Amino acid sequence: MSGAKRLNGGSRHIESPPVLVETHPRGAVRDTSPATILVLLVVAAIAGGCGSDAPPVDEQPIAGSRLSVYASAPLHGPGRDAGEAILRAQRLALAQDSGRIGRYRVRLVTLDAARPFTGGLDPAKVSLNARRAARDPHAVAYLGEVRTGASAISIPILNEAGMLEVSPLDTALGLTTHTVAITGSPVRYYPNAKRVGRTFARLVPSDRVQADALLAFMQQGGVKRVVVLIDEDAPGQALADAVRDAARGHGVTVGPAEPVDVHAKEHRDLITAVLARHPDAVLYAGAMRDVAARVWRELAAADPQLKLFAPNALADASFAARVGGTAAGTYATRPLLPLGTYPPAARRFARAFAVAYGDAPPPEALFGYESMRAVLSAIRMAERDGAVSRRDVVQAFFEEGQRDGVLGPYRLDARGDTSLRDWGLYRMTDGRLQRQGAFPGSSARGD
Repeated sequence: MSGAKRLNGGSRHIESPPVLVETHPRGAVRDTSPATILVLLVVAAIAGGCGSDAPPVDEQPIAGSRLSVYASAPLHGPGRDAGEAILRAQRLALAQDSGRIGRYRVRLVTLDAARPFTGGLDPAKVSLNARRAARDPHAVAYLGEVRTGASAISIPILNEAGMLEVSPLDTALGLTTHTVAITGSPVRYYPNAKRVGRTFARLVPSDRVQADALLAFMQQGGVKRVVVLIDEDAPGQALADAVRDAARGHGVTVGPAEPVDVHAKEHRDLITAVLARHPDAVLYAGAMRDVAARVWRELAAADPQLKLFAPNALADASFAARVGGTAAGTYATRPLLPLGTYPPAARRFARAFAVAYGDAPPPEALFGYESMRAVLSAIRMAERDGAVSRRDVVQAFFEEGQRDGVLGPYRLDARGDTSLRDWGLYRMTDGRLQRQGAFPGSSARGD
């Protein structure tokens, strides 16, 4: 296949969300580990192929005239607003295509990835979501995950099944490139790579780009010496390594990372060790909100002039509220910019979103919308050559060259990484995120 056909970037007003959507926010979840799921999938594949010359499931044309696209996002807790906006945007993209591509009727099945009560990431739910998609004989693609690092759970399951996965917002470095912080990355996430190749891509710039953005923002702010804190979050440790590796090119000194005792109620020894290194700034490269907020309050009390930086994994309203007004200089990076900084297609999307749902979309919705458009484009390209299979959709997706949508022009490489590089700097003030500027500024300018 070559020369994928692009979708029309225009918007058609709809009065309500399309009907071809199944939502499953609740339901019993078995605590099944990703490793166990992979074993079950492999056993099932072997059992299904014994005594048969049938091609692998991902190479078989989808029977009938119906295709399914699954979407996994948090629908509880801190990520609920972003998760719901992303799913709404994906519904809108499907509705603008009338829910049909050629001979196929396409439906969107939405699934919750958050814990019912706390709203945190639920690894068992993510596993169940991916496994459900893998077992659906009509499923050709999966849109997820949203939380940083969550795709590490779903990618192996879907790669084993030969299914395309497109993440709107997962920035974790080890999903696509090697990092010493995660043994065997990224190969460990692709158990079926020898036969089906890579099946994962993301529309958001990775944490390698975030590391450059963080250092550029620090350099602009006069920071010369940084202490990096890490917790038990593996993607955060990979980010810390990327920051250290890139620091010299930005004229910033970054020493060995300081581990945080996540079980301690106070961190006197850690604060003493940090201040003894006389930093201009501290970066908390982790994802544990409560721990990070406690450490930041202690640091701010010990040195009110210290600049504090948080990565995308912490940069949301719930964390800003935890921090409050405890620090004079509290910053965070996000791969999200105001809607007005994106191309005209984004503003057309925003108007259609407002008509459909009654609210203006947050920036996260742009990535949700583009993820569905990219998948629909791959399905359309695959359908031109006849009946669609999962393998056809994967190949069509990665063969498409330049894309031009609500995020602007971009390409996706063979690893699944985007050519987009924009990151925004936000200041946390009184529990809110206020934009300060953008890196590298290719599609946006600082305020």
